[in-house]
This record gives sequence, C-alpha cells and structure tokens, in this order.
Amino acid sequence: MRMPLGQNDYNPGLAGTNDSTGYRVAEIEKHLHNRGFWRGKTNPQTATDWAADVINNAFRAISGNNAYGTDLNDEAQVVGTADTPVLSGYVKYDMHKILITDASSTSIYKLRIVFGSGTMANAITALQYSEFIVRVDAATGQLPMVSHEVMMPRVNCGVDKIWIQAWNATDNATIDFYVGWHEYSG
Repeated sequence: MRMPLGQNDYNPGLAGTNDSTGYRVAEIEKHLHNRGFWRGKTNPQTATDWAADVINNAFRAISGNNAYGTDLNDEAQVVGTADTPVLSGYVKYDMHKILITDASSTSIYKLRIVFGSGTMANAITALQYSEFIVRVDAATGQLPMVSHEVMMPRVNCGVDKIWIQAWNATDNATIDFYVGWHEYSG
C-alpha cells in the first residue's frame, strides 16, 4: 500500500520540480555533460579574486600537527566571489576535481573543502564542507598523476567561496594543487 507523501518527503514525480526524479536526472546530465574550468592561484590574491586561469601558480594548503592547519593562511583560498561565474548568466557552480602537483610529506593527507557565503569558520560550524583523502606513495614519493573527484553541493556563483584545508601527521606539511569546477545556468 502506498503511503501519502508528507510535506518534507521525497517527491518521486517526473515534473522536474526540485528533488523530483526528473530534476535529479537533469542535474546528473548537466554534471556529466558540462564545461569545466581549471584554475590556479591569482597572484596576488585580493579580498574577492582568488583563482586565475593559470598553470604556474598552484594553490597551497598547510597542515597542522595531526590536525587541520590553524595558523594564519594555512588554508588555501580557492574560489572568491569575483571568480564566478566564468560563463555570463550562470548562477551555480560546484568544484568537481582537484589535481595534486606537490606534497612535502609522504604520509596521508586529508583535505577539507569548505564552502559558504560568510567566513570559513562560520561555514565549518554550519558543517558546510566535504572531505577526501590523498595518499603519496611513501616508497617512491610519487604523487598520483590523476585528478581526484570532489564531492560537494552546488553553490551560488558570485556569492559562495571555497577554501581548502589540509590535515597531515606532520606539522606544516604542504600540499599544492589546482582545482576544476562546473557552472550551471539554473
């Protein structure tokens, strides 16, 4: 027997309304068949302009001692409010990949992608972040030579920012990277 849907229940309809199956299929299609933009660090960064269409300035995050780095500028400021949209009129974006180019430690890194419209601290308190693990081959010191998929919700172009923090067993371990994101028209 089918139970009636409540106001906050998942709506399995195909109307294309928010959270419907049609809406979710359209979002998957947009994510898989969309344009991507790869960015490095703007030099110098301003209050709102953190990313640039460059390959010679990688972002850098610095770890704490078996913790996320908490010293001033340990986090990498990755996407500022002036960095999106790349495509005029697009209103949403999500970071989808990260390419690690250098690391000072061969132990495991945990990277936290923090996103929000306020401060990084406020976004962390609101649980507006996603995490993933990166492992440098300790035997060879080699980095994986592929980009890593990143999981995060879509956020607002020109409003929401992204920071990346690093966690490592070694204090002040550095990790350098470039980021890629998708933009959406709606």
